[in-house]
Amino acid sequence: MPSPSKDTSVYAAPVMRKLSEIVAELPPSLRKVADFILRHPLKAATLTIEEMAQATLTSPAAVNRLAKALDLGGYSGMKAELVTTLQQMVSPVDKLRNELAQRPGGAFGLHEQLQSAGSNLATAATSNHADSFDAFITRLTSARKVYILGFGNSVYLAGLAAATLMPFCADATAISMEGGNENAAYRLAAITDQDVLLAISLPRYSQDTLQLARFASERGATVLAITDSPASPLTAIAEHTLFAPCDHPVLTSSNIAVLALIEGLVAGVMARNEKAVKLATELTESVMSYLHIPGQGKALKK
Repeated sequence: MPSPSKDTSVYAAPVMRKLSEIVAELPPSLRKVADFILRHPLKAATLTIEEMAQATLTSPAAVNRLAKALDLGGYSGMKAELVTTLQQMVSPVDKLRNELAQRPGGAFGLHEQLQSAGSNLATAATSNHADSFDAFITRLTSARKVYILGFGNSVYLAGLAAATLMPFCADATAISMEGGNENAAYRLAAITDQDVLLAISLPRYSQDTLQLARFASERGATVLAITDSPASPLTAIAEHTLFAPCDHPVLTSSNIAVLALIEGLVAGVMARNEKAVKLATELTESVMSYLHIPGQGKALKK
């Protein structure tokens, strides 16, 4: 059996681990600073105490108190710890945002979009550990039923996850598609300790997602979460979490990393399912008669 791989993710660093552990217990002003660092670890390492206070709508005193709560003496000690942890990493999204601010008219093109997407994917790669991903696959493949939940923009991501997992899980269904939160609650009512709830939530987090995730957890179900960072309230509810950075220089949030994680989960489930190749072949063959294939006769008329 292979030895466990070393966790080299951003959130495995001591300062980030400590922040994740204490963030829920901090007073409001310190919580704002902690949330900012957890969501933007690369940017946080570059800011002065005044810039950090401005970015978090708090005060230099609040930033300093957070550093003391981390037993780092003061802000200089906390910044040194952040820089030591993250000095090899740069945030292309922040660089791109600053670059766009200097452009006349703020032009944004395909190159900038691909650069931003690449940054989020790279950050996702350093924010997640292989063991967490493997735990997701194990829970998804062993569940009696997989419920998939997401509200707001995440509703479409939940639908995609359900549609692509459906052929390879015992039973996968998106519960937040039609009828809103009330119908989602009805669909979740029968969840048991043999089931999994996969919850997807990005800022600003839906209270309905959090409430239904708590309900599922109280019923003994395994809650899996895809969210943006340890600052997300969903991490306190979920048994396992995958982080999907959603920063974007123009849009409110980016879904690129979430899509990549969903695709990875589907591939992981397929690889774990011994019947996956046969299932995939049957699915392909079942739709062949509806497709136009060059050289194999005329396409079906509409």
